[in-house]
Amino acid sequence: MVIGTDTTYLGNEIPGLRGQKVRIFAVLRGGTRPDADTDADDYYADTDEKLARLGGVTVEDCIDAAPILPDGTTSFVHVDPRAIDLECFAHLRK
Repeated sequence: MVIGTDTTYLGNEIPGLRGQKVRIFAVLRGGTRPDADTDADDYYADTDEKLARLGGVTVEDCIDAAPILPDGTTSFVHVDPRAIDLECFAHLRK
């Protein structure tokens, strides 16, 4: 299961978020690529079933995530870090 997972942001691209817990809402397939088609049907994978059909998370993906607040809910502000900048996908780094 990927969608709905809580993990830690380990990157440096989003100031102030390093070390914070975030919740995954979707995978932005190929989001790091300059030619990513944000209008493509397979760009926004918001269910584990769709993500599995597309081959899972890759090093080229970004993640639609939101910081987890102290009460366990998530912020209304979403961020889109690289998948490899999240603890649960750190194994994808080369």
